[in-house]
Amino acid sequence: MNPIYINIIFKMLVAFCILLVYINLSGKGALAPISAIDQVGNVVLGAIIGGPLYNPSISITLLMSASIFWAGLLLLVRYATFKRSIAKDFVDGTSIRLMKNGILLSQNFRQAKLSIRDFIMLLHQRGYTSLEMLSDVWFEYNGQMTVVKKGDPAMAVVVIENGVINYPSLESLGHNEEWLEKELDRLGQKLDEVFLAEVHEHKLWVYPDIK
Repeated sequence: MNPIYINIIFKMLVAFCILLVYINLSGKGALAPISAIDQVGNVVLGAIIGGPLYNPSISITLLMSASIFWAGLLLLVRYATFKRSIAKDFVDGTSIRLMKNGILLSQNFRQAKLSIRDFIMLLHQRGYTSLEMLSDVWFEYNGQMTVVKKGDPAMAVVVIENGVINYPSLESLGHNEEWLEKELDRLGQKLDEVFLAEVHEHKLWVYPDIK
């Protein structure tokens, strides 16, 4: 067999093994990326693996080194964003509220770098024909929009993630850490034992970290 073909086959086998390990370590989220960093990371990983396959001047060792380094970096970022909300905010960004109680928050449009024309287009694509139908709109960090129509129940707001208080979300509800601690005490919960907590209809709902 032509040595070039043998080289390609070995590279394919190595690339397949690396991708298989990466997908199993990163979880199914790697197959359906939620954030921009996941999407860009997967594209770059595909380019690192796919580019050298048909280039005999690039060795299998270099292919393995480059792809393992990039996959390891992506896994490190995913782990950091899972464990620390501050890291996730830095890497992925946060949701930006564009409408509150039927009022457009014009300053937030500038923060989201979203034009009114694009905003209206995204709403029309989701089937909303008029802003008068809407109560609240968020521009999510993955580029999608979350919409609450007038008359619909308000969305729950996450105030604790992995035992860490989300202060901006808490402040947006008009509450502070003292209020949250009192509510946790009333429910017999400790902050470091909480996996997730959200406020819905002025009530705190707690989901413990089952270890």
